Amino acid sequence: MPERIPLAAILAGGKGRRMGGRDKARMEFLGAPLIERVFAAVEPLADRVIVVGGGEYLIRRGVPTIPDRFPGASALGGIATALAWARENVGPGAWVLCLACDMPWIRREVLNLVWSRRDEAQVVVPRVEAGYEPLCALYRESALEVLVERISAGDLSILRAFPRLRTVEVGEEEVRRIDPDLRTFLNLNRPGDIKQAEALATETGVVGASAPGSSLPGVSSPRGAG
Repeated sequence: MPERIPLAAILAGGKGRRMGGRDKARMEFLGAPLIERVFAAVEPLADRVIVVGGGEYLIRRGVPTIPDRFPGASALGGIATALAWARENVGPGAWVLCLACDMPWIRREVLNLVWSRRDEAQVVVPRVEAGYEPLCALYRESALEVLVERISAGDLSILRAFPRLRTVEVGEEEVRRIDPDLRTFLNLNRPGDIKQAEALATETGVVGASAPGSSLPGVSSPRGAG
Protein backbone atom coordinates (compact mmCIF):
# COMPACT_ATOMS: atom_id res chain seq x y z
CA MET A 1 0.00 0.00 0.00
CA PRO A 2 1.47 3.40 -0.97
CA GLU A 3 2.69 5.69 1.80
CA ARG A 4 0.02 8.23 2.65
CA ILE A 5 0.34 11.83 1.53
CA PRO A 6 0.73 14.00 4.65
CA LEU A 7 -1.30 16.97 3.40
CA ALA A 8 -3.56 17.76 0.47
CA ALA A 9 -4.84 21.25 -0.28
CA ILE A 10 -7.86 21.91 -2.47
CA LEU A 11 -7.75 25.39 -3.98
CA ALA A 12 -11.21 26.91 -3.86
CA GLY A 13 -10.43 30.62 -4.07
CA GLY A 14 -10.93 32.88 -7.05
CA LYS A 15 -13.85 35.00 -8.13
CA GLY A 16 -15.39 32.53 -10.58
CA ARG A 17 -15.57 35.09 -13.39
CA ARG A 18 -15.89 32.41 -16.06
CA MET A 19 -18.68 30.83 -14.01
CA GLY A 20 -20.60 34.10 -14.05
CA GLY A 21 -19.41 35.02 -10.56
CA ARG A 22 -20.79 31.83 -9.01
CA ASP A 23 -18.82 29.79 -6.49
CA LYS A 24 -17.18 27.17 -8.68
CA ALA A 25 -16.62 24.82 -5.76
CA ARG A 26 -20.38 24.53 -5.25
CA MET A 27 -21.28 24.02 -8.90
CA GLU A 28 -22.84 20.59 -9.32
CA PHE A 29 -21.54 17.86 -11.58
CA LEU A 30 -23.84 14.84 -11.85
CA GLY A 31 -25.64 15.86 -8.69
CA ALA A 32 -22.62 16.53 -6.46
CA PRO A 33 -20.74 19.79 -5.86
CA LEU A 34 -17.41 19.77 -7.67
CA ILE A 35 -15.41 20.22 -4.48
CA GLU A 36 -17.07 17.19 -2.88
CA ARG A 37 -15.84 15.05 -5.76
CA VAL A 38 -12.29 16.32 -5.36
CA PHE A 39 -12.44 15.87 -1.59
CA ALA A 40 -13.72 12.31 -1.98
CA ALA A 41 -10.92 11.48 -4.43
CA VAL A 42 -8.06 12.66 -2.24
CA GLU A 43 -9.30 11.99 1.30
CA PRO A 44 -8.43 8.24 1.31
CA LEU A 45 -4.84 9.05 0.29
CA ALA A 46 -4.02 11.93 2.64
CA ASP A 47 -3.57 12.26 6.39
CA ARG A 48 -5.09 15.75 6.27
CA VAL A 49 -7.10 17.66 3.70
CA ILE A 50 -7.53 21.42 3.86
CA VAL A 51 -9.32 23.85 1.58
CA VAL A 52 -7.72 27.17 0.68
CA GLY A 53 -10.14 30.04 0.20
CA GLY A 54 -13.28 28.07 0.90
CA GLY A 55 -16.44 29.90 1.91
CA GLU A 56 -19.01 29.57 4.67
CA TYR A 57 -20.54 26.60 2.85
CA LEU A 58 -17.49 24.52 3.77
CA ILE A 59 -16.86 25.97 7.21
CA ARG A 60 -20.41 25.09 8.29
CA ARG A 61 -19.73 21.48 7.34
CA GLY A 62 -16.62 21.22 9.45
CA VAL A 63 -14.14 21.24 6.58
CA PRO A 64 -10.70 22.56 7.59
CA THR A 65 -10.66 25.82 5.63
CA ILE A 66 -7.96 28.46 5.64
CA PRO A 67 -8.14 31.98 4.20
CA ASP A 68 -6.06 32.88 1.18
CA ARG A 69 -3.03 34.82 2.43
CA PHE A 70 -2.40 36.28 -1.02
CA PRO A 71 -5.78 37.48 -2.29
CA GLY A 72 -5.67 38.49 -5.92
CA ALA A 73 -2.64 36.28 -6.62
CA SER A 74 -4.66 33.61 -8.42
CA ALA A 75 -3.75 29.94 -8.04
CA LEU A 76 -0.14 30.81 -7.24
CA GLY A 77 -1.34 32.57 -4.10
CA GLY A 78 -3.42 29.54 -3.14
CA ILE A 79 -0.42 27.24 -3.45
CA ALA A 80 1.77 29.63 -1.46
CA THR A 81 -0.92 29.81 1.22
CA ALA A 82 -1.00 26.01 1.47
CA LEU A 83 2.80 25.83 1.75
CA ALA A 84 2.88 28.50 4.45
CA TRP A 85 0.23 26.62 6.41
CA ALA A 86 2.18 23.37 5.99
CA ARG A 87 5.35 25.01 7.28
CA GLU A 88 3.56 26.20 10.41
CA ASN A 89 1.43 23.12 11.08
CA VAL A 90 3.32 20.14 9.62
CA GLY A 91 6.91 21.33 9.72
CA PRO A 92 9.97 21.95 7.54
CA GLY A 93 10.18 19.80 4.43
CA ALA A 94 6.45 19.08 4.40
CA TRP A 95 4.85 18.00 1.15
CA VAL A 96 1.51 19.35 -0.07
CA LEU A 97 -0.53 17.88 -2.89
CA CYS A 98 -2.33 20.86 -4.46
CA LEU A 99 -5.51 20.28 -6.43
CA ALA A 100 -7.97 22.55 -8.18
CA CYS A 101 -11.54 22.30 -6.94
CA ASP A 102 -13.00 21.80 -10.42
CA MET A 103 -11.60 18.43 -11.54
CA PRO A 104 -14.41 15.86 -11.21
CA TRP A 105 -12.57 12.89 -12.72
CA ILE A 106 -9.45 12.64 -10.58
CA ARG A 107 -8.01 9.13 -10.49
CA ARG A 108 -6.32 8.24 -7.23
CA GLU A 109 -3.75 6.17 -9.09
CA VAL A 110 -2.53 9.33 -10.81
CA LEU A 111 -2.14 11.08 -7.46
CA ASN A 112 -0.19 8.11 -6.11
CA LEU A 113 2.06 8.22 -9.19
CA VAL A 114 2.85 11.89 -8.59
CA TRP A 115 3.51 11.20 -4.90
CA SER A 116 5.85 8.31 -5.73
CA ARG A 117 8.16 10.56 -7.76
CA ARG A 118 9.01 13.10 -5.06
CA ASP A 119 12.55 12.00 -3.99
CA GLU A 120 14.68 15.17 -3.74
CA ALA A 121 12.33 17.40 -5.74
CA GLN A 122 10.60 20.59 -4.65
CA VAL A 123 7.86 20.19 -7.27
CA VAL A 124 6.46 17.07 -8.92
CA VAL A 125 4.16 18.00 -11.78
CA PRO A 126 2.52 16.04 -14.62
CA ARG A 127 3.40 17.26 -18.10
CA VAL A 128 1.29 16.24 -21.07
CA GLU A 129 1.13 17.43 -24.67
CA ALA A 130 -1.06 20.36 -23.65
CA GLY A 131 1.50 21.44 -21.06
CA TYR A 132 2.06 21.26 -17.32
CA GLU A 133 -0.71 20.41 -14.85
CA PRO A 134 0.33 22.61 -11.91
CA LEU A 135 -3.04 22.26 -10.16
CA CYS A 136 -2.65 18.52 -9.82
CA ALA A 137 0.89 18.62 -8.51
CA LEU A 138 3.03 18.09 -5.45
CA TYR A 139 4.89 20.98 -3.81
CA ARG A 140 7.44 20.97 -1.01
CA GLU A 141 7.32 23.57 1.73
CA SER A 142 10.82 24.76 0.75
CA ALA A 143 9.38 26.16 -2.50
CA LEU A 144 7.51 28.84 -0.56
CA GLU A 145 10.13 31.60 -0.83
CA VAL A 146 10.32 31.35 -4.61
CA LEU A 147 6.54 31.51 -4.93
CA VAL A 148 6.30 34.51 -2.62
CA GLU A 149 9.03 36.27 -4.61
CA ARG A 150 7.02 35.71 -7.80
CA ILE A 151 3.90 37.11 -6.15
CA SER A 152 5.78 40.15 -4.84
CA ALA A 153 7.14 40.77 -8.35
CA GLY A 154 3.62 40.66 -9.77
CA ASP A 155 4.35 37.55 -11.82
CA LEU A 156 1.54 35.11 -11.05
CA SER A 157 2.57 32.41 -13.51
CA ILE A 158 3.11 29.13 -11.68
CA LEU A 159 5.04 27.75 -14.64
CA ARG A 160 7.66 30.50 -14.57
CA ALA A 161 8.50 29.52 -11.01
CA PHE A 162 9.43 25.96 -12.01
CA PRO A 163 12.90 26.74 -13.47
CA ARG A 164 13.91 28.14 -10.08
CA LEU A 165 12.85 24.99 -8.25
CA ARG A 166 13.95 21.36 -8.36
CA THR A 167 11.15 20.21 -10.61
CA VAL A 168 10.41 16.61 -11.57
CA GLU A 169 8.06 16.00 -14.47
CA VAL A 170 5.70 13.03 -14.70
CA GLY A 171 5.38 12.30 -18.39
CA GLU A 172 2.22 11.80 -20.39
CA GLU A 173 3.10 8.22 -21.28
CA GLU A 174 3.30 7.29 -17.60
CA VAL A 175 -0.02 8.97 -16.83
CA ARG A 176 -1.80 7.37 -19.79
CA ARG A 177 -0.93 3.90 -18.52
CA ILE A 178 -3.22 4.71 -15.60
CA ASP A 179 -5.61 7.24 -17.12
CA PRO A 180 -5.68 6.65 -20.91
CA ASP A 181 -7.89 9.67 -21.66
CA LEU A 182 -6.16 12.00 -19.17
CA ARG A 183 -9.52 12.73 -17.61
CA THR A 184 -7.89 13.44 -14.26
CA PHE A 185 -6.80 16.79 -15.65
CA LEU A 186 -10.17 17.81 -17.05
CA ASN A 187 -11.18 21.02 -15.32
CA LEU A 188 -14.53 22.74 -15.65
CA ASN A 189 -14.21 26.50 -15.97
CA ARG A 190 -17.57 27.48 -17.46
CA PRO A 191 -21.18 26.33 -17.03
CA GLY A 192 -21.02 24.98 -20.58
CA ASP A 193 -18.03 22.82 -19.64
CA ILE A 194 -20.11 21.13 -16.95
CA LYS A 195 -22.93 20.38 -19.37
CA GLN A 196 -20.53 18.92 -21.93
CA ALA A 197 -18.78 16.79 -19.30
CA GLU A 198 -22.10 15.49 -17.97
CA ALA A 199 -23.15 14.59 -21.51
CA LEU A 200 -19.85 12.75 -22.00
CA ALA A 201 -20.31 10.89 -18.72
CA THR A 202 -23.82 9.83 -19.74
CA GLU A 203 -22.65 8.78 -23.20
CA THR A 204 -19.71 6.72 -21.96
CA GLY A 205 -21.30 5.48 -18.75
CA VAL A 206 -18.40 6.86 -16.73
CA VAL A 207 -19.65 8.75 -13.69
CA GLY A 208 -16.15 9.63 -12.54
CA ALA A 209 -13.49 8.00 -10.44
CA SER A 210 -14.03 10.64 -7.80
CA ALA A 211 -17.76 10.19 -7.42
CA PRO A 212 -18.22 10.61 -3.67
CA GLY A 213 -18.28 7.37 -1.78
CA SER A 214 -17.21 9.35 1.26
CA SER A 215 -18.23 12.97 1.48
CA LEU A 216 -17.32 16.16 3.22
CA PRO A 217 -17.59 16.03 7.01
CA GLY A 218 -21.18 16.35 8.07
CA VAL A 219 -22.60 15.76 4.60
CA SER A 220 -24.45 12.64 3.54
CA SER A 221 -23.51 11.02 0.23
CA PRO A 222 -24.98 13.10 -2.61
CA ARG A 223 -27.01 11.90 -5.54
CA GLY A 224 -24.99 9.88 -7.99
CA ALA A 225 -22.68 8.52 -5.34
CA GLY A 226 -21.27 5.21 -6.36
